[in-house]
Amino acid sequence: MSVDAVIIGLGYVGLPLAQEATRAGKKVVGFDINQGVVDALNSGRSHVDDLSDADIGQMVEGGFEATTDESRIGELPRR
Repeated sequence: MSVDAVIIGLGYVGLPLAQEATRAGKKVVGFDINQGVVDALNSGRSHVDDLSDADIGQMVEGGFEATTDESRIGELPRR
């Protein structure tokens, strides 16, 4: 997958930022150190009050992927 943006930290700041990037048509990898958070997000479940499960589902369908693998950060193309 070609990655347009990497968001580090998928909490109350990073997750809405990832949502907006995904809405703009960007392929987004979100990095977080919490495997439970990552698993929930990739399954379409939200852990923050500001975003619903449906919001997360739309993000996943739009190309969002959460990970705990820091090597994925390097997938961002250099410009």
